[in-house]
Amino acid sequence: MKKNIHFHSDCSFFAGCENMLVNFFHDEAINKRYRLSFSYRYSPRYEAGVKERIPNELRKAPLKIFDMTSIYEYINNFSFKPLRLLIKILANLLLLRYIVIFWNTIVLYRLLRNMRIDLLHVNNGGYPGACSCTSIILAAKLCQVPQIVYVVNNLAVSYKSPLRWLDYPLDKILVNAVSMFVTGSAYAKQRLIDILKVPTSKAISIHNGIARRSITENRIQVLKRLGVDHNNVIITIVAVLEERKGHIILLKAIELLKDQGIEKLPIILIEGIGPTLSSLKLFVDRYTLQDHVKFIGSEKNVFNLMNASDIIVLPSLYNEDFPNIISEAMSLGKPVIASRLAGTPEQIESMHDGILLEPGNVEKLAEAIRVLLADSDLRLRLGVNALEKFEKNFSNTIATNKYLILYNRLLKEDL
Repeated sequence: MKKNIHFHSDCSFFAGCENMLVNFFHDEAINKRYRLSFSYRYSPRYEAGVKERIPNELRKAPLKIFDMTSIYEYINNFSFKPLRLLIKILANLLLLRYIVIFWNTIVLYRLLRNMRIDLLHVNNGGYPGACSCTSIILAAKLCQVPQIVYVVNNLAVSYKSPLRWLDYPLDKILVNAVSMFVTGSAYAKQRLIDILKVPTSKAISIHNGIARRSITENRIQVLKRLGVDHNNVIITIVAVLEERKGHIILLKAIELLKDQGIEKLPIILIEGIGPTLSSLKLFVDRYTLQDHVKFIGSEKNVFNLMNASDIIVLPSLYNEDFPNIISEAMSLGKPVIASRLAGTPEQIESMHDGILLEPGNVEKLAEAIRVLLADSDLRLRLGVNALEKFEKNFSNTIATNKYLILYNRLLKEDL
């Protein structure tokens, strides 16, 4: 008789950390051995991703539960900034996060109590991350779910902030409740062990795997649709428009190259939406970079976009671990320039299959771009090596097989 694995995730939209969920739900070996189900915090954007990428036959439970991100999004709609700040301070003073966790635990307990789950797989963007990820673990323990796998897709937050001090007893409960913590990089695993004091026997690192997506437009078609001359060198950044992703560093590097009189600057395609859009556009206008930078919003198939690009750049500043976009670019044989942060050295060997730079270094980023602009053979060599590394280490099959071994071990089954 098949055992039951229930997956839970909480995100405002179908982000990169959900890619592994898609891999699980489509994996033949996992579906053959286990009966799968999936719960998630409902939002229109997330639901659109579910309908597009997750099989219809999978048992799903969209939940109208709360999270601090949705509450803060609501607060941010207020135009009067002092009022927004005051409400956020009050939310922390009133321990609103813990009230949300308590309420969500009740909702999730009602969901789980009749499901006969053998293993719960929680997919969280970070730690402590989403409230419902904490709540479902508490609910699972109340329901006596025997095994819990907790996947942390970013770096655990330390106790330096006073706002984290109240989490300490809750963290201890979760560490005891979870059977195995999984991180995307060895760096993140060690940070989790150091901060939460997780026993080393309860933490492993499994690199996220990438499933190749079909290319439905060639380079010329993509660039024509975007109004870009295909004879230019195309540099693309695919990331939510947030400060931590470092878009401004890339723009400053292009502005520096312009000042240095580089004969033919590349075209920079900025894919994504987010809160820094207006400030980035102001920078482009101020330094008259309109001929070299194009904001293209959200692309439905970013693989088409990356395949049409010559170089992928991810100049993140902080709060980054093992970016899926790097592995995705490698799967297409594209050279990547990225920040040396957390798990990125586990993806890229600098000047062998990509280029790694210190975060925030505008001059070094400009120099790396200049070198790749001038040397097409180097671009090709880095891309070829990147594809080779991807096939050996970062494919979806490799990752799902590692999880299958983990599930079998926890459930005491033979392969």
